[in-house]
Amino acid sequence: MNWVSEIFSGAVDKVIDSVGNALDKLFTSDEERLKAQVLLDKVKSEMNLELGRQALEYDKQITERWKSDNEHAITRLVRPSIVIWTYFLFTIVMLLDGNLGNFHINPAYIPMLETIVVTVTVAYFGSRGVEKVSKFIEKGD
Repeated sequence: MNWVSEIFSGAVDKVIDSVGNALDKLFTSDEERLKAQVLLDKVKSEMNLELGRQALEYDKQITERWKSDNEHAITRLVRPSIVIWTYFLFTIVMLLDGNLGNFHINPAYIPMLETIVVTVTVAYFGSRGVEKVSKFIEKGD
């Protein structure tokens, strides 16, 4: 279930419980209370089932949207293009920042460079490791 259905299922439970508590005060016999409780439990189960169906339909629609977004080259190239452009701009700004005379890298850029190098290295070798392990598992089956 997604977060929307969790919110609504909690609200449904609270409403049904409060209705059940109010009906408890109206009924005089245990048999009437039991029938009402069974009916309320049935309504609660049906509502939770319907919310689950709606959450499943919502997830299916999102999956279909993602699939259609990946069908075109332009949508597949947006993220890599943004990353390349960002690194390019960062490099140009870093190299030109105060380098009209002697070349030096401003110390403020060092932590960012370290983070970028570590992240790219871990992502590259980590993803390659996952690819190799998944290929090994596929061949083993």
